[in-house]
Amino acid sequence: MKKYEDYGDENIPWTRYKIIVPTEEDRQELMEGFEHLHYSDVDTDNIVVNQLIHEYLDEERGGKGSWNNIIVDPELYEQLKDKKAC
Repeated sequence: MKKYEDYGDENIPWTRYKIIVPTEEDRQELMEGFEHLHYSDVDTDNIVVNQLIHEYLDEERGGKGSWNNIIVDPELYEQLKDKKAC
């Protein structure tokens, strides 16, 4: 796994992803789970781990301009729900 110490403060290779859920309730559940992980004893020097545990942030929790990669889209979720990752 990529670690911050391997890259310093510049050119951090963020992992690109989106999490698609069918309802706002599902989104909120995921955000609460990620927030719980955030305040647990987790090694956040791993870049992708750090990214994931901050997915609880939105404007309410993180302030103006905060956002996350959890998208509510019931139609897209239905299209994707039976596909397996390759």
